Amino acid sequence: MRWTERRNLACFVDLLARGSLDVASLVSHVFPVEEAVEVYDRLSSGDLGGIGLLFEYQPAPSSTPPAGRSLEGTAAAGSPAADSKPLRGSAGHPKAPSGRLRVGFVGAGNYASSMLLPLLAAEEDVELRHVATTRSLTAMNAQRRFGFTTVSTDAAEVLEDDSVDAVFIVTRHRSHADLTCRALEAGKSVFVEKPLALSLDELNRILAVVDATGNDRLMVGFNRRFAPLLVDMRRRFARPMNGAVARYAVNAGSLSQKSWYADEHSEGTRFVGEGGHFIDTLSWWLDSRPTQVHALQGRDPNDLIVSLSFENGSIAGLSYVTNGNPRFPKEIFEASAGGRSARLDNFRAATVWGGSPRRTRRSFGAIDKGQRGQLEAFVRSVRSGGPMPIDLVSLAATTRATLAVRDSQASGLPEVL
Repeated sequence: MRWTERRNLACFVDLLARGSLDVASLVSHVFPVEEAVEVYDRLSSGDLGGIGLLFEYQPAPSSTPPAGRSLEGTAAAGSPAADSKPLRGSAGHPKAPSGRLRVGFVGAGNYASSMLLPLLAAEEDVELRHVATTRSLTAMNAQRRFGFTTVSTDAAEVLEDDSVDAVFIVTRHRSHADLTCRALEAGKSVFVEKPLALSLDELNRILAVVDATGNDRLMVGFNRRFAPLLVDMRRRFARPMNGAVARYAVNAGSLSQKSWYADEHSEGTRFVGEGGHFIDTLSWWLDSRPTQVHALQGRDPNDLIVSLSFENGSIAGLSYVTNGNPRFPKEIFEASAGGRSARLDNFRAATVWGGSPRRTRRSFGAIDKGQRGQLEAFVRSVRSGGPMPIDLVSLAATTRATLAVRDSQASGLPEVL
C-alpha cells in the first residue's frame, strides 16, 4: 500500500484521537484570537518567541493561561491548585509548606539541568511546579526532562505564581540581585546561585528588602561546605580554630572569550563570579568571618593571590589561577591548628594528621562538591521552617569579602571589611 500524504494525515489524526501523541508540550503560548494582530507584530519584531502558538476562539475563563505567557502542561494532573497562596509567618517570611515543597526555577541552563534539577527531581518531598527561561525551547526541554507543571518565558510568571513556595535563581550573574529582591518581596523562599550580588549597592538592596519584608529565607549556592569528604575532614580535625592557618589553591583554568563569563562589564570579574565559593569554605572551616582582604594580581588580572584575616585571629591564603595545566587538581585545601594538619585533594581524598598514623578517607565515585547536601539542607530548612543552612550574616560577609578582592586589585592595598 502506498503511504500517501492523505494516509499520513489520517494516521496522525487517529493517534491524536486516541491520546497517543502529546502535542501540549509543543505549545508555547495560547492567545485570544482578538489579539492576533498584536501577536503577529511581536513575532515579526522578535519580541515573542516559541515553538507553537495557538489562537483560542472561545476561551474558557477557568482554563485560559494568563497573558499568553505560560501554558499548563499535562503534568498538572493531581497537583495542588494554582491559586493556593503561600502562607506568611508572623515575622513576614513564608510559613513552612504542609506538603511537598513546590519549586519554581528561573533559568534552566547547563548547570541547573546537569547538577540541580536531577537531584531535586529525585526528591520525594519536592514538586517541580514552574520553570521560566528566555528561550521557550529550553523551558520545554526542562519540562520534558524533569516534569515541571508550567513553563514560561518570563521570570515574573514564576515570581508571581502563588502555587510556588521556593524559587531557584540560576541565571546570569547580572540578574541575581534583582531577581532575589523580587522573589523575597513575593514571599518566596529563595535559592540563588553565586554570586549573590555584583556590587555593594546590590547587596545593600537585598538586605533592605529582607529588613522591610521580614523574609530572610535566602540561600546562596555555596556548596563546598556541604561536600561529604570536607565535612568529615573538619569533624576529624576537631580543634578550636582560633589562630588557625588555611590555604586554598584553585586551578580555575582558561576561559573561552566567547563565554558570557568573560563579559566583565555586565557579569563581573571571574573571581567575583566564583570566588565566593572559596571564601565561604574558608569562613566555614575557620568558624569566623573575614575582616580584611589583600589581593595581588599576576600579568593576567584573573590570576590572583589573596590573603585574608579573620575575626578569631586566623589567616588564610587563596590562590586563584587560570594559567595552570588542566591535568593539575582543580582544588586543594589545607589547614593547620593546634598541632594538627589537614589536606583535601580535589574532593578525592581527605587526610588528617593529628597523631600516628595519619588518617585518609577517599572517594572512589564521582566527585561530590556538596550539591546534593546543600539542596537537601535547603529543602529541609524550608519545609521545617527552621534556620537556613547558611545564615544571612555569613552570606553578606562572604559577598562583601568577594567584592573587596576586586577593590583591592584596583587599589593595590588591603581592604578592611
